[in-house]
Parts: sequence; C-alpha cells; structure tokens
Amino acid sequence: MFTGRRPTNDMFRDGLNLHNFVKMALPKRLVQIVDPLLLLREAIEMGAATTKIMAKEEADNNDDNANEIEVEEADNNEEFMQIDANMQKFLLSIFNIGILCSMESPKERISMEEVIKEP
Repeated sequence: MFTGRRPTNDMFRDGLNLHNFVKMALPKRLVQIVDPLLLLREAIEMGAATTKIMAKEEADNNDDNANEIEVEEADNNEEFMQIDANMQKFLLSIFNIGILCSMESPKERISMEEVIKEP
C-alpha cells in the first residue's frame, strides 16, 4: 500500500520479496521505497519553498527588501522541514509495523495489541 508495489511485481524474484525489499531499505532509503503519490503534498510544498528562494535571489539582485523576503523564506523552510521530518517519522513507523506484521512465520508476527502500542 505504501510502496505502490504489489507482491507479484516482476522485481520480486530470486528471494527478493516485498517484505525484504522494505526491510533492506529502512531507514536510510525510506524515500526511495515510498509511493511517490504519498509524497505529492510535500513535493508541492517544496515547490512553493523553491519559488520563495528564487524570489529572494531576485530580490537580492534588485531590491532593498531582501531581508523581509529572507525572513519569510526562513520561516517557511523551517515549517517545511518539520512537515518533512514528521512525514518521515510517520512513514518509518508504518513500514516497521508492516515488516513486523508480515514476518514469514505467524509466530514471529506481532499481535494487534502490540501494533497499537508501536510509536
């Protein structure tokens, strides 16, 4: 659901399955395995931040109001970074729960009681 891939995807062969694919990627390659549609909102916000950076650069070259634009840009970038960090934390938690719930042996899988306790 969160990778945008199906367990029957052609990439899963020679011992590689969806479970192992996600497990091997975490936590460092989280962004590479997430379905890009889930990150669309962040991409749109990043585009807005990029637009503000470009506006600041233009203002630096043409206007004495650059400091005002720079402060606004800094505030927005901090807010974006916080959203990004929260999204990463959320997705990492979801993927870790998915790994624990999809262990090959049912005895190794966590119970739903344990799932709701996961941070």
